[in-house]
Amino acid sequence: MKIDNIYSSRKNNTEVYSDLIYEWEDVIAESLNIPIRSTGKTFARGMRLFDRICDRAGFSKILQAINKKIKPNSYTLIYHLYPVKSFGFKVFSDKIPYLIDFDKNVDIDKFNQVYANCRLILVSSLNAYNMLKAANCPLNLAHLPLGISDKHRLWTQTNNKKYDVIFVRTNAIMLEYTKKYAFRHPEFNYVIRTWAGNEMYRNNVYVSNKDGILGEFSEREDYLRLLRSSKIAIYSTPGCDEPASKFINHVTPSLFEFVVNGCKIIARYPENEETRDFELSIISPSVNSYEEFEQQISQKIGDRSEQYLTQSSAFLQKVYMSKRIQKLKEILKTS
Repeated sequence: MKIDNIYSSRKNNTEVYSDLIYEWEDVIAESLNIPIRSTGKTFARGMRLFDRICDRAGFSKILQAINKKIKPNSYTLIYHLYPVKSFGFKVFSDKIPYLIDFDKNVDIDKFNQVYANCRLILVSSLNAYNMLKAANCPLNLAHLPLGISDKHRLWTQTNNKKYDVIFVRTNAIMLEYTKKYAFRHPEFNYVIRTWAGNEMYRNNVYVSNKDGILGEFSEREDYLRLLRSSKIAIYSTPGCDEPASKFINHVTPSLFEFVVNGCKIIARYPENEETRDFELSIISPSVNSYEEFEQQISQKIGDRSEQYLTQSSAFLQKVYMSKRIQKLKEILKTS
Protein backbone atom coordinates (compact mmCIF):
# COMPACT_ATOMS: atom_id res chain seq x y z
CA MET A 1 0.00 0.00 0.00
CA LYS A 2 1.09 3.54 -0.67
CA ILE A 3 0.10 6.67 1.24
CA ASP A 4 0.33 9.70 -1.03
CA ASN A 5 -1.09 12.39 1.28
CA ILE A 6 -2.45 13.18 4.73
CA TYR A 7 -5.84 14.79 5.26
CA SER A 8 -5.67 17.18 8.21
CA SER A 9 -8.23 19.27 10.08
CA ARG A 10 -5.63 21.96 10.82
CA LYS A 11 -7.49 24.63 8.80
CA ASN A 12 -10.79 24.05 10.59
CA ASN A 13 -9.93 22.84 14.10
CA THR A 14 -7.99 24.76 16.75
CA GLU A 15 -8.94 22.78 19.88
CA VAL A 16 -6.23 22.49 22.54
CA TYR A 17 -5.53 18.83 21.74
CA SER A 18 -5.06 19.46 18.01
CA ASP A 19 -1.46 20.75 18.03
CA LEU A 20 -0.19 17.31 19.02
CA ILE A 21 -2.11 15.64 16.17
CA TYR A 22 -0.72 18.16 13.68
CA GLU A 23 2.76 17.49 14.99
CA TRP A 24 2.31 13.76 14.27
CA GLU A 25 1.04 14.61 10.79
CA ASP A 26 4.07 16.81 10.14
CA VAL A 27 6.46 14.03 11.12
CA ILE A 28 4.76 11.43 8.92
CA ALA A 29 4.50 13.83 5.97
CA GLU A 30 8.19 14.69 6.18
CA SER A 31 9.25 11.06 6.63
CA LEU A 32 7.15 9.77 3.71
CA ASN A 33 7.72 12.90 1.62
CA ILE A 34 4.01 13.46 1.06
CA PRO A 35 1.80 16.58 1.23
CA ILE A 36 -0.71 17.50 3.92
CA ARG A 37 -4.11 18.58 2.64
CA SER A 38 -6.72 20.46 4.63
CA THR A 39 -9.95 22.35 4.05
CA GLY A 40 -11.40 25.47 5.62
CA LYS A 41 -14.20 25.60 8.16
CA THR A 42 -16.95 26.20 5.59
CA PHE A 43 -16.07 23.16 3.50
CA ALA A 44 -15.58 20.99 6.61
CA ARG A 45 -19.00 22.02 7.95
CA GLY A 46 -20.53 21.30 4.56
CA MET A 47 -19.04 17.80 4.47
CA ARG A 48 -20.29 17.06 7.99
CA LEU A 49 -23.76 18.32 7.05
CA PHE A 50 -23.77 16.25 3.85
CA ASP A 51 -22.74 13.10 5.76
CA ARG A 52 -25.44 13.76 8.38
CA ILE A 53 -28.17 14.30 5.78
CA CYS A 54 -27.17 11.13 3.91
CA ASP A 55 -27.24 9.14 7.12
CA ARG A 56 -30.65 10.42 8.24
CA ALA A 57 -32.17 10.08 4.78
CA GLY A 58 -30.90 6.52 4.43
CA PHE A 59 -28.55 7.34 1.55
CA SER A 60 -25.37 6.31 3.39
CA LYS A 61 -25.64 2.65 2.46
CA ILE A 62 -26.12 3.52 -1.20
CA LEU A 63 -23.16 5.91 -1.10
CA GLN A 64 -21.06 3.27 0.65
CA ALA A 65 -21.97 0.62 -1.92
CA ILE A 66 -20.95 2.94 -4.77
CA ASN A 67 -17.73 3.93 -3.01
CA LYS A 68 -16.83 0.28 -2.36
CA LYS A 69 -16.45 -0.26 -6.10
CA ILE A 70 -13.69 2.35 -6.29
CA LYS A 71 -10.27 0.68 -5.99
CA PRO A 72 -7.68 3.39 -5.30
CA ASN A 73 -4.03 3.05 -6.30
CA SER A 74 -2.87 5.14 -3.33
CA TYR A 75 -4.32 6.23 -0.04
CA THR A 76 -4.91 9.17 2.28
CA LEU A 77 -3.95 8.87 5.94
CA ILE A 78 -6.46 10.54 8.25
CA TYR A 79 -6.42 10.72 12.05
CA HIS A 80 -9.74 9.94 13.74
CA LEU A 81 -9.92 11.36 17.25
CA TYR A 82 -12.82 8.97 17.86
CA PRO A 83 -14.50 6.42 15.55
CA VAL A 84 -17.04 8.01 13.22
CA LYS A 85 -20.59 6.73 13.59
CA SER A 86 -21.83 6.92 10.03
CA PHE A 87 -20.36 6.42 6.56
CA GLY A 88 -18.92 9.49 4.89
CA PHE A 89 -15.84 11.22 3.52
CA LYS A 90 -13.55 10.12 6.38
CA VAL A 91 -14.08 6.42 5.68
CA PHE A 92 -14.10 6.40 1.87
CA SER A 93 -12.22 3.52 0.27
CA ASP A 94 -9.15 5.70 -0.33
CA LYS A 95 -8.74 6.48 3.38
CA ILE A 96 -6.50 4.85 5.99
CA PRO A 97 -8.04 5.92 9.30
CA TYR A 98 -5.73 6.16 12.33
CA LEU A 99 -7.79 5.82 15.50
CA ILE A 100 -6.62 7.85 18.49
CA ASP A 101 -9.34 7.29 21.11
CA PHE A 102 -11.52 4.24 21.57
CA ASP A 103 -13.70 3.17 24.48
CA LYS A 104 -16.33 0.71 25.69
CA ASN A 105 -19.16 2.81 24.27
CA VAL A 106 -18.14 2.12 20.68
CA ASP A 107 -20.77 -0.04 18.97
CA ILE A 108 -18.44 -2.58 17.35
CA ASP A 109 -21.06 -3.95 14.95
CA LYS A 110 -21.72 -0.40 13.77
CA PHE A 111 -17.97 0.23 13.60
CA ASN A 112 -17.54 -2.82 11.36
CA GLN A 113 -20.27 -1.54 9.07
CA VAL A 114 -19.10 2.08 8.86
CA TYR A 115 -15.40 1.25 8.30
CA ALA A 116 -16.04 -1.64 5.89
CA ASN A 117 -14.67 0.17 2.82
CA CYS A 118 -11.30 0.91 4.44
CA ARG A 119 -8.60 -1.49 3.30
CA LEU A 120 -6.52 -0.78 6.42
CA ILE A 121 -7.34 0.73 9.82
CA LEU A 122 -4.56 1.78 12.20
CA VAL A 123 -5.42 1.44 15.88
CA SER A 124 -3.21 3.34 18.33
CA SER A 125 -4.30 1.59 21.54
CA LEU A 126 -3.30 -2.03 22.06
CA ASN A 127 -6.25 -2.43 24.44
CA ALA A 128 -8.62 -1.17 21.72
CA TYR A 129 -6.99 -3.44 19.13
CA ASN A 130 -7.45 -6.43 21.43
CA MET A 131 -11.07 -5.47 22.10
CA LEU A 132 -11.81 -5.42 18.39
CA LYS A 133 -10.02 -8.71 17.78
CA ALA A 134 -11.84 -10.34 20.70
CA ALA A 135 -15.13 -9.21 19.13
CA ASN A 136 -14.11 -10.92 15.85
CA CYS A 137 -13.83 -7.66 13.93
CA PRO A 138 -13.49 -8.74 10.27
CA LEU A 139 -11.65 -5.59 9.17
CA ASN A 140 -7.94 -5.32 8.43
CA LEU A 141 -6.55 -3.80 11.64
CA ALA A 142 -2.98 -2.95 12.53
CA HIS A 143 -1.71 -1.76 15.89
CA LEU A 144 0.43 1.38 15.60
CA PRO A 145 1.04 3.13 18.93
CA LEU A 146 1.15 6.89 19.19
CA GLY A 147 4.50 8.57 19.75
CA ILE A 148 6.27 11.88 20.21
CA SER A 149 8.28 13.80 17.65
CA ASP A 150 12.03 13.23 17.71
CA LYS A 151 12.46 17.01 17.69
CA HIS A 152 11.58 16.96 21.40
CA ARG A 153 14.81 16.06 23.11
CA LEU A 154 14.96 15.12 26.77
CA TRP A 155 14.98 18.24 28.95
CA THR A 156 17.93 17.91 31.32
CA GLN A 157 17.97 21.33 32.97
CA THR A 158 16.43 20.05 36.18
CA ASN A 159 17.52 22.87 38.51
CA ASN A 160 15.19 25.72 39.46
CA LYS A 161 11.94 23.83 38.85
CA LYS A 162 9.26 25.90 40.57
CA TYR A 163 6.40 23.45 41.07
CA ASP A 164 6.63 20.20 42.98
CA VAL A 165 3.81 18.41 41.14
CA ILE A 166 1.60 18.92 38.10
CA PHE A 167 -1.72 17.21 37.30
CA VAL A 168 -2.95 17.31 33.70
CA ARG A 169 -5.51 14.52 33.92
CA THR A 170 -7.05 14.23 37.38
CA ASN A 171 -7.39 10.90 39.14
CA ALA A 172 -9.61 11.16 42.22
CA ILE A 173 -7.43 8.96 44.43
CA MET A 174 -4.16 10.58 43.39
CA LEU A 175 -5.68 14.02 43.93
CA GLU A 176 -6.83 12.95 47.39
CA TYR A 177 -3.30 11.74 48.16
CA THR A 178 -1.84 15.01 46.88
CA LYS A 179 -4.13 17.16 49.01
CA LYS A 180 -3.32 15.04 52.05
CA TYR A 181 0.40 15.43 51.35
CA ALA A 182 -0.03 19.20 50.92
CA PHE A 183 -1.81 19.41 54.28
CA ARG A 184 1.09 17.62 55.96
CA HIS A 185 3.75 19.61 54.07
CA PRO A 186 2.71 23.29 53.95
CA GLU A 187 5.53 24.26 51.56
CA PHE A 188 4.34 21.76 48.92
CA ASN A 189 3.29 23.48 45.66
CA TYR A 190 1.17 21.57 43.15
CA VAL A 191 -0.56 22.56 39.90
CA ILE A 192 -3.82 21.13 38.60
CA ARG A 193 -5.64 21.62 35.30
CA THR A 194 -9.33 22.46 35.47
CA TRP A 195 -11.89 23.15 32.72
CA ALA A 196 -13.61 26.51 33.03
CA GLY A 197 -17.34 25.92 32.67
CA ASN A 198 -16.78 22.14 32.82
CA GLU A 199 -16.54 21.95 29.02
CA MET A 200 -13.65 19.64 28.21
CA TYR A 201 -11.06 20.77 25.65
CA ARG A 202 -12.18 24.40 26.01
CA ASN A 203 -10.95 27.07 28.42
CA ASN A 204 -8.53 24.91 30.39
CA VAL A 205 -7.06 26.70 33.40
CA TYR A 206 -4.01 25.68 35.42
CA VAL A 207 -4.20 26.49 39.12
CA SER A 208 -1.55 26.29 41.84
CA ASN A 209 -2.48 25.64 45.46
CA LYS A 210 0.07 28.34 46.40
CA ASP A 211 -0.01 30.83 43.54
CA GLY A 212 -3.63 30.64 42.40
CA ILE A 213 -4.57 30.80 38.71
CA LEU A 214 -1.50 30.50 36.48
CA GLY A 215 -3.19 30.73 33.08
CA GLU A 216 -4.50 28.65 30.18
CA PHE A 217 -1.23 27.44 28.61
CA SER A 218 -3.22 26.50 25.50
CA GLU A 219 -0.30 27.30 23.21
CA ARG A 220 1.84 24.18 22.93
CA GLU A 221 5.17 25.82 23.72
CA ASP A 222 3.69 27.51 26.79
CA TYR A 223 2.36 24.17 27.99
CA LEU A 224 5.72 22.45 27.49
CA ARG A 225 7.46 25.23 29.44
CA LEU A 226 5.01 24.64 32.29
CA LEU A 227 5.95 20.95 32.31
CA ARG A 228 9.63 21.88 32.39
CA SER A 229 8.90 23.97 35.48
CA SER A 230 7.47 20.94 37.30
CA LYS A 231 9.51 18.39 39.22
CA ILE A 232 6.95 15.59 39.17
CA ALA A 233 4.01 14.77 36.91
CA ILE A 234 1.14 12.66 38.22
CA TYR A 235 0.00 10.20 35.56
CA SER A 236 -2.92 7.80 35.44
CA THR A 237 -4.52 5.87 32.61
CA PRO A 238 -8.05 6.91 31.54
CA GLY A 239 -10.49 4.74 33.47
CA CYS A 240 -8.21 3.98 36.40
CA ASP A 241 -10.28 3.88 39.62
CA GLU A 242 -13.45 4.39 37.58
CA PRO A 243 -15.03 0.90 37.37
CA ALA A 244 -18.16 2.22 35.64
CA SER A 245 -16.16 4.34 33.19
CA LYS A 246 -16.23 3.92 29.42
CA PHE A 247 -12.44 4.29 29.28
CA ILE A 248 -10.12 1.33 28.71
CA ASN A 249 -6.95 2.26 30.61
CA HIS A 250 -4.83 2.84 27.53
CA VAL A 251 -1.52 4.70 27.65
CA THR A 252 -1.85 8.31 26.49
CA PRO A 253 0.78 10.58 24.88
CA SER A 254 0.66 12.99 27.82
CA LEU A 255 3.03 10.55 29.52
CA PHE A 256 5.56 10.99 26.70
CA GLU A 257 5.32 14.78 27.10
CA PHE A 258 5.90 14.54 30.86
CA VAL A 259 8.97 12.36 30.42
CA VAL A 260 10.59 14.33 27.58
CA ASN A 261 10.20 17.59 29.50
CA GLY A 262 12.19 16.31 32.46
CA CYS A 263 9.40 15.42 34.88
CA LYS A 264 9.77 12.55 37.29
CA ILE A 265 6.70 10.33 37.18
CA ILE A 266 4.38 9.08 39.91
CA ALA A 267 1.69 6.91 38.39
CA ARG A 268 -1.39 4.86 39.10
CA TYR A 269 -2.68 2.35 36.57
CA PRO A 270 -3.95 -1.23 36.33
CA GLU A 271 -1.66 -3.83 34.86
CA ASN A 272 -2.83 -4.79 31.39
CA GLU A 273 -1.25 -5.78 28.09
CA GLU A 274 -0.82 -2.15 27.00
CA THR A 275 0.81 -0.90 30.22
CA ARG A 276 3.15 -3.92 30.09
CA ASP A 277 3.93 -3.23 26.43
CA PHE A 278 5.00 0.33 27.31
CA GLU A 279 6.90 -0.98 30.37
CA LEU A 280 5.31 1.63 32.61
CA SER A 281 6.68 -0.08 35.71
CA ILE A 282 10.20 0.99 34.70
CA ILE A 283 9.18 4.66 34.66
CA SER A 284 7.03 4.34 37.78
CA PRO A 285 5.46 1.44 39.65
CA SER A 286 1.74 1.90 40.17
CA VAL A 287 0.99 3.57 43.51
CA ASN A 288 -1.38 1.46 45.61
CA SER A 289 -1.59 3.38 48.90
CA TYR A 290 -1.07 6.81 50.43
CA GLU A 291 2.02 5.50 52.23
CA GLU A 292 3.59 4.51 48.90
CA PHE A 293 2.62 7.88 47.43
CA GLU A 294 4.12 9.83 50.34
CA GLN A 295 7.33 7.82 50.24
CA GLN A 296 7.73 8.26 46.48
CA ILE A 297 6.93 11.95 46.38
CA SER A 298 9.24 12.81 49.29
CA GLN A 299 12.04 10.80 47.73
CA LYS A 300 11.60 12.31 44.27
CA ILE A 301 11.40 15.89 45.56
CA GLY A 302 14.44 15.40 47.78
CA ASP A 303 16.60 13.62 45.20
CA ARG A 304 18.68 16.26 43.41
CA SER A 305 20.56 13.74 41.28
CA GLU A 306 19.77 13.30 37.62
CA GLN A 307 19.89 9.51 37.66
CA TYR A 308 16.22 9.26 36.65
CA LEU A 309 17.05 10.87 33.30
CA THR A 310 18.78 7.66 32.18
CA GLN A 311 15.49 5.75 32.50
CA SER A 312 13.64 8.63 30.85
CA SER A 313 15.99 8.55 27.88
CA ALA A 314 15.61 4.78 27.46
CA PHE A 315 11.81 5.11 27.58
CA LEU A 316 11.79 7.84 24.94
CA GLN A 317 13.86 5.81 22.49
CA LYS A 318 10.93 3.39 22.30
CA VAL A 319 8.22 6.02 21.72
CA TYR A 320 9.85 8.49 19.37
CA MET A 321 8.06 8.92 16.05
CA SER A 322 11.03 7.58 14.14
CA LYS A 323 10.20 4.17 15.64
CA ARG A 324 6.54 4.58 14.72
CA ILE A 325 7.43 5.48 11.13
CA GLN A 326 9.50 2.31 10.85
CA LYS A 327 6.54 0.24 12.00
CA LEU A 328 4.14 2.12 9.70
CA LYS A 329 6.33 1.30 6.69
CA GLU A 330 6.36 -2.37 7.71
CA ILE A 331 2.55 -2.36 8.01
CA LEU A 332 2.13 -0.79 4.58
CA LYS A 333 4.43 -3.38 2.99
CA THR A 334 2.33 -6.28 4.28
CA SER A 335 -1.17 -4.78 3.79
